[in-house]
Amino acid sequence: MSSSTYQHTAARPPIVGIKKPTGQTLGNIDIWLACIAFLLLIFGLVMVFSASSPIALRKFNDPTHYALRNGLFALVGIIVMAVLSRTPVPVIRQLGRVGFWITMVMLAVALIPGLGIEGGGARRWLNLQFFTLQPSEPFKVMLVLYIAHLLAENPNRVRNLKEGIAPILAIFALAAVLLLAEPDFGTTVISGAVVIGMIFIAGVPAAWVVSLIAGAIPLAIAGIVMAPYRFRRVTSFLDPWDDPLDSDFQLVQSLLSFGNGGLNGTGLGEGQQKQFYLPEAHTDFIFAIIGEELGLIWIFLVIFLFALLVWRAFSIAQLSNDLFVRLSATGLSILLGAQTIANMGVVMGLLPPKGLTLPLVSYGGTSLIITLAAIGLLLAFSRTVNQEQRGKKTPVRKVAK
Repeated sequence: MSSSTYQHTAARPPIVGIKKPTGQTLGNIDIWLACIAFLLLIFGLVMVFSASSPIALRKFNDPTHYALRNGLFALVGIIVMAVLSRTPVPVIRQLGRVGFWITMVMLAVALIPGLGIEGGGARRWLNLQFFTLQPSEPFKVMLVLYIAHLLAENPNRVRNLKEGIAPILAIFALAAVLLLAEPDFGTTVISGAVVIGMIFIAGVPAAWVVSLIAGAIPLAIAGIVMAPYRFRRVTSFLDPWDDPLDSDFQLVQSLLSFGNGGLNGTGLGEGQQKQFYLPEAHTDFIFAIIGEELGLIWIFLVIFLFALLVWRAFSIAQLSNDLFVRLSATGLSILLGAQTIANMGVVMGLLPPKGLTLPLVSYGGTSLIITLAAIGLLLAFSRTVNQEQRGKKTPVRKVAK
């Protein structure tokens, strides 16, 4: 092997056949990823103002209340994103090792009466006086970084079920217990999908992955059946018109929003469903307001932008020679894609309700800041990839014969 050969630690072949585009970087970061994220963020700020103005006017006598708060969250998130985008990969790796266990402690603390805040039948938040934190949001990102660290630490461990995969599954099981105790079934499912996707990319035999999925399905069904409110959500999803004034009310109003919008929409700010017909119009169900006010054309445009965002994130994983970067970028890609699909699927009646926000678009302080932090991590990884592409990585030394 020549001295110009570089170390390559990827366990699997390239995820997709993507070649490095030209003219895509600014200061070594993926400018396309940054631009798409900012487009969705700005669009979300506009839609949050439109969707939240009636309820903000009623509650606070100020139609801009939620919009201004969301703008503040976005500003904090942009600062966090900028800092993380310039953070070296070794520091990010250490952040994942420490941050994961910190978020696990936060998940446990949120369950303690008097410390955790209860709302809507769940105890998912911590009161930090000036800010309400939802620990499950940073947990998802820290989970990605920590699992990537464990898998990259010893790439060969993925083919050892007892010493390699079992500890990772045990760690996730512990986290799942805390999440289900809140309860937060949606985050549990999304996190499980992330873990399975990452271990598959790391090189776990496909038969093991299929077995994991097959084993998880009965557990998910049991979790639904044993919780009456989850079971009602599933039955409402299967037939949203059998009880339109009670258990099916939110989904019915969401579907009516899309119907009202048609192809071209009623016009920005002119939607009727946000006038106290559709609950959570500016958070979980903002996609329905987009459909009503802007119409089917904008629905397709938003879906296209999210698809581009996830594609750019996957391309970073595709191009990296660092296994930790590759697995982290893959995990964050799955996280963003799965949460987007879950939110849109729920709002359009294609999936049972899960209480997940639309990344970068929905109102929500912790969710918005953490999503921008995830974008910042991807930008940091893209910087590393571009440095590799420009020949700045360290060659593997020749082995003396």
